Amino acid sequence: MSHQSRQRYEAICEASPDAILLVDTDGRITYANARVTDLFGYEPPELVGEPIEILVPEAVRDEHVAQRDAYITAPETRPMGVNLELSGRQKDGSKLPVDISLSPIETNGRREFMAVVRDISEQKALRTKYQTILEAVPDAVFVADAETGEIIEVNQQVTELTGYEPNELVGEPQSALHPSGEEASYRELFETHVGSGQSIFTQFPDGSDIYVETKDGNRVSVEINAHVFELQERQHVVGVFRNVTARKEYERQLQALHTATRWLMEADDRTEIAQLIADAASKILGYKHNVVRLVVDDAYLHPVAVTEQAESEMGDRPDYPLDGDAPVSRAFQRGEPIRYENLQSLEDDHDRGEAHSAMYLPLGDHGVISIVDSDIDAFDQSDVELAFVLSLNAEIALNRLAYEQELERQNDRLDEFARVVAHDLRNPLNVAQGLVATAQTDADLEQPDDLETVLDRMAGIIDDVLTMVRCGYDLESVDALSFGDVVTTCWDTVATADASLQIDSDGQFFADESRIRNLFENLFRNSVEHGSTSPASNTRQDATEHDGDGVTVTVGLGDDGFYVADDGPGIPPDERDRVLEPGWTTNPDGTGLGLNIVREIAQAHEWDVTVTESAAGGARFEFSGVRTAVGDESVTPQS
Repeated sequence: MSHQSRQRYEAICEASPDAILLVDTDGRITYANARVTDLFGYEPPELVGEPIEILVPEAVRDEHVAQRDAYITAPETRPMGVNLELSGRQKDGSKLPVDISLSPIETNGRREFMAVVRDISEQKALRTKYQTILEAVPDAVFVADAETGEIIEVNQQVTELTGYEPNELVGEPQSALHPSGEEASYRELFETHVGSGQSIFTQFPDGSDIYVETKDGNRVSVEINAHVFELQERQHVVGVFRNVTARKEYERQLQALHTATRWLMEADDRTEIAQLIADAASKILGYKHNVVRLVVDDAYLHPVAVTEQAESEMGDRPDYPLDGDAPVSRAFQRGEPIRYENLQSLEDDHDRGEAHSAMYLPLGDHGVISIVDSDIDAFDQSDVELAFVLSLNAEIALNRLAYEQELERQNDRLDEFARVVAHDLRNPLNVAQGLVATAQTDADLEQPDDLETVLDRMAGIIDDVLTMVRCGYDLESVDALSFGDVVTTCWDTVATADASLQIDSDGQFFADESRIRNLFENLFRNSVEHGSTSPASNTRQDATEHDGDGVTVTVGLGDDGFYVADDGPGIPPDERDRVLEPGWTTNPDGTGLGLNIVREIAQAHEWDVTVTESAAGGARFEFSGVRTAVGDESVTPQS
C-alpha cells in the first residue's frame, strides 16, 4: 500500500465511530485510531507495538492467544453480530462488552488484520432487560424469524409447556412445536398471522383447537398471542403460548351445567331435583363424593341424594339440625359457601371417614350440597366457582318448584272459594228474587223496586268477587268520579238501619268506578257490623236494636286522599297491622275477606292505606296517594 493510500486509509479509519486496530502476524498492534481512547482509555501511541492481548481481560488472555494464532493461520472475514459473548479490557482494568469484526488485509505486501471494535454496553443493558422481561413472563415465549420460521430464542417456561429444554428448540422450525403430520396447516396459520401483524388466536378458521405437541407426544391446547417486530433489519415474530387446557375444561363444564339446569327446571319434585344435583356434581364436575340434603319439617337437613362412592366409603349419612354447629348447618345458616382444606382438623364428633377437603354450598332456604375429597386442599377457586354455579341453578329450580306448588295450592283454595261463593250466595239470592217477582203484585209489600235494586246489587257483588278471585284486582279504567255521589250510592246499598253517614268534604277523585264501590261498601259494612250491639251475622236485625243511637260513619276528601271513620269500638292497636290481612275477623261467622279486599283494591290503584283511631275513638281508614280535586261545600249528612 503506497504512502498516499495509507494516509487515505488512516483518514477513513479516524472518521469511524468504532475503534479500529491493525494487528500483524505476530499479534502486535501496528495502528490504532483515536476512538480507542474513548473505548479503552489508551492513547493510540501507547498501543502501537503492544500485543493485542493488552485489550483482552486477563482471565482469558491465554485462551485468546490460541484463538488469535488459529485465526492468523486461517483468516476469514468475520462480521459483527454473530452472537459471541466478547469483552474488552480498559486501561484501568475494567471490562466492557464489545462486538468485534475481523478482516485480513494486505499492506505493502504484508498481511495484517483489521479489528473493528464496537462498545455494546447499551445493547447489553437492553439485552439484559429484555432477558429479564422474557423470563418474567409466566407463559412460554418463542421468538422466530418471520421469513424462515426458525426459532431463534425461547424462555425457560417452554420446558414446562413442551418438555423440551430451550437449547433443544433454538434453530428448529416453529412448526416443530405443533402436532406431527400437521406442519403445513400450522405453517399456513403462522404465515397468516405474520401478515396480520398482531393477533390472539386459539382456533383455526374452521373452529378446531390449536395444540402444542410435547416431547413425550401429548397434545396441549394453547392460546397464542403473536406480535411481529423488526430487529436488525429483519422481521421477527414473538409468540406467547398459554396453556388453556384448564380453561377449555372449565368452559366445557360450565356449558354442561347450563344443560343440566334445563333438566333441573323440568323436574317435578324435590327428590328428583336433589338426585339431578348429585349426578351433575359427580358426572360433570367430577365430584364423586357428594351428598344433597334438603330441609325436612323446618328442623333438619336430611340426605335426599347420596352418590354411590360417598355411601360406600362414608356409610349412611346423618341428618343435621338447621341450628347445629356442623359445617353443613353453618353453611345453611350463613347462606354462603364454606370450604375446608382439611376436615380432620375440626374438633367435633362427626364421622367423615377418609374425607379431608370439603365444600358446603347452601341451596337458599332449601338445603345444602356437601362435596368432599380424600386429598388435603383438593379444591381450588375454579372448583368453588363451578360448584357455586351448580348450587345457584339448583336453588332456582327448587324456588321454581316451591312457587309452582304454592301457586297450585292457592289456585285450589281460590277455586273452592269461588265455588262456595257461587253456590252459597246464589241459592238464597234466587229465592229472594223469586219472592220479589211474586210480591210485586202484593199490595202489602212496600217498595218492591227498592228491594229488587238491593238484590241486583248483591248479584253484582258476587260477580265482582268472582272476577277478583279468577282475574285478580286489575283496574278496567280510572275516571274522575264525584266523591259524594259514589259514597252516597254505596251507603244506600248497605243495610245500615239507624246508622248515619256524615260527608265532611266533597269533590272529585280518580278511581275505577266498579272497584271503588267494592272498597266503600266493605268499609261501610265493617263499620256497621262492628258498631252494632249484637253478632255481626244479625246486622240487619241489629240495626234496629240501637234505639236511634246507631254508629256514625264519617268520610272526607282531602288534597292527597280520603278517609272513612266511625265512632264504634275501634280496633286495638296491636291488631291494626293485621286487619287488612285475609282471614282477619272478630266474627266467628265472618269470612275475613272484606278488609283484605279493601287493601287489594287500594294497592291496585297504587294507594297507601293506614289503619288508625278516629277522633271519636272508633276505626279510621286513611287512603293516600289519591288524585283528588276537593270542593268547597260539605254534603248534608245522610242516614
